[in-house]
Amino acid sequence: MKFKLVILVLISSLTYQKGYSQWYKSKFVIGSFADPRVSRDNNRVKDSVSFALAKGASINLLSGPQFYNGGQDFSLMDKTLDLASKNDMHVMVIDSKLSVTNANFSTDDAQKIISHFKNIDPKRRAAIGGYNFGGEFPLNKSAQVKKWQGYFNSNDPEKVAFVYLLPNYGFPSRAAYETYLDTYLNDTNPNNKSDVVAYDYYPFTNSTILTSYFYNISIIKKKAGNRPVWYYIQSTTKKTVPDITDYQLKFMAYCPLAYGSKGAIYYTYESIPDSYGLNYHDALINPYGNVTKKYYTAKTINYYLSYVAGPIIMANSCIGTYHVSRKPTNENIPSANILSRRNKYVSSIDNENVLVGIFKNSNSSKYYLMLINKSENDISNVQISVPGSKSINAFPGSESYHGSMKMTSLAATVSNNGKSKSSTFAIDKIPGGEMTVVAIN
Repeated sequence: MKFKLVILVLISSLTYQKGYSQWYKSKFVIGSFADPRVSRDNNRVKDSVSFALAKGASINLLSGPQFYNGGQDFSLMDKTLDLASKNDMHVMVIDSKLSVTNANFSTDDAQKIISHFKNIDPKRRAAIGGYNFGGEFPLNKSAQVKKWQGYFNSNDPEKVAFVYLLPNYGFPSRAAYETYLDTYLNDTNPNNKSDVVAYDYYPFTNSTILTSYFYNISIIKKKAGNRPVWYYIQSTTKKTVPDITDYQLKFMAYCPLAYGSKGAIYYTYESIPDSYGLNYHDALINPYGNVTKKYYTAKTINYYLSYVAGPIIMANSCIGTYHVSRKPTNENIPSANILSRRNKYVSSIDNENVLVGIFKNSNSSKYYLMLINKSENDISNVQISVPGSKSINAFPGSESYHGSMKMTSLAATVSNNGKSKSSTFAIDKIPGGEMTVVAIN
């Protein structure tokens, strides 16, 4: 009997570990770049406060301690994993020996890293989300980067070999960018492929929005295939230009959701130290470890991602993404992505600033519309028509969600043009950069 009990416990433990290692497949990822700081003098009070602030903002992934990375051994990462395991977070571990762009791949260095993180205690091992190799590598470094990725994918396949990609505005043409994406994402050797596709694109270099932003989101989605896509949210910029606004944070957080993206990472969570010479505004946490105004904006965004938008995205497939018009970014959006009255799920939206993502599970007739206001100005009385005679229920809007999931039934006017019925309903208000979600059945 004792032997059977031990076997059952072992099976249960292995099942838990395997499921936990694939946590990002069921939970919307909210990550940090420049993670909550870890004290070098083992100050438990400081560490507890630091991680409590991150947890309070719904951060569940630390992408690596880029600016507080301590010494050349494993001690800081081990301590970070310990703190993360106690706060229901995961860590993309970083190590000084992960020199992925060096010409000579070192099996010895790679194996030392894998061996250490495979053999730490189970709680810290479970808190490992993957290995962070860095990002924004140019095309000519792809072979070396993929060699490291392939080695880690083969020798520790439970953990993500994480790399994030460049935006298209660093390339001379879209064709060149798509060649770059194909090279990094669709290698003929499956071991060299990323399990997660991550990229950064910072559209607010000034008061206007770069006009290839939505192209970049859509082409990444296409090249990623069935793999989850994570995007970066720009929380700070150089002091030579205006700081990031609340509207801009919301725009960058919500727009990729309409394309089915499954994770967001803040660049940056903590402020970049002045010693790095980047001359950046403060991020969510200032250089002294205190919260800024942006922290509270991000906290509200992340709460909505965690409990409303994220669960819908993770449980359903994105079956369509449409813009009502090319405004306000004036981007040359393909006609296939401009909403048409022939659309099977939503036939019209009367405000030109709306972006809509359509989500559905194949096992249900219900579907969801994620409606995002791309403009900085509030929009009101947005009239939406969907084919058929439907019941419409609205989730709390992103600006008004405070933990209650109470749905609001929206009155729909059913009309019949002689051939088919349609249901028209109204959204009272979507503030600038915000979103709301409706369920249609």
